[in-house]
Amino acid sequence: MLGERLAAALGAARDGAAGIESFAHLLGSRRVGPRGVALALPEVCEGCAALVSALDSLSAAVRDGFVETDDAAAADAACAVLEHAGVEVARLTEELSRAAAGAPPGRGPGRGRGERAGSERGIDARQRLALEASVRRTARELSGALRLSELVIATLELRPTPLDLIDVLRNWSAAAVEGRPVVGISVASSDGRANEVEGDVRAVSGLMELAVGIVSAAGVASPHLTVSRLADGRSTVRIAERGPREGAPAVSLGVVLRDGGERAAAVARVVARRARIDLVEGTGGRVVTMTF
Repeated sequence: MLGERLAAALGAARDGAAGIESFAHLLGSRRVGPRGVALALPEVCEGCAALVSALDSLSAAVRDGFVETDDAAAADAACAVLEHAGVEVARLTEELSRAAAGAPPGRGPGRGRGERAGSERGIDARQRLALEASVRRTARELSGALRLSELVIATLELRPTPLDLIDVLRNWSAAAVEGRPVVGISVASSDGRANEVEGDVRAVSGLMELAVGIVSAAGVASPHLTVSRLADGRSTVRIAERGPREGAPAVSLGVVLRDGGERAAAVARVVARRARIDLVEGTGGRVVTMTF
């Protein structure tokens, strides 16, 4: 079981992220008038400030959680994404404070009568649209940061079980997520036994998803996954562009492309190492190979 402190910190961060997501929906609802949005702003500002503190507490709890494993690199990878999220939430806090005070962009947050005046007259349509875009951006950043940090945290309690890689792939969500593109991937398996591996489903599915993100960020538009069996009995997954001589796909899927970039790649390397999965990135990130 995760330590109580780590579980509580993670719960507080999730609650704060849910509050920002709810405010994004409120901003997008035409049933809520400008004055209603303005009245909600001070409370949302307080929630954002509390979320920055919660993310700091979660980072500290993550570092302490990995002390016993003597794995500072794992803590560094998780804390890097949480730090990035904290900066993003702090930026949003300042922006919302200006809106709550009725101050024009570029000025600091107002107080007292300025705040009351902002609430009484509401915000105009242009300001509301800009706020909605900003809040949704932060919500997306938070969602990705928490997912990546949770993936690292999950390696504290790995629970290996027999898995079928094709089933793992099919269980990916193909539902559209606002602001996240859906990428088509194809899967070919030369040997049904190659699909059968043993591993923690969270680590395996998370690594597959991150690997697709890595090659997509490198410019591969439609990643192709090839599952094969090595002579020593291990299974390997190669994710890259589909070669002209490769076999027809066994499965074609559309999956939400959530993460790419160096922070996500750093998390992938840490999770693979802790889960004892060999992960090799080709030049430029256009090829990723995982061996189980």
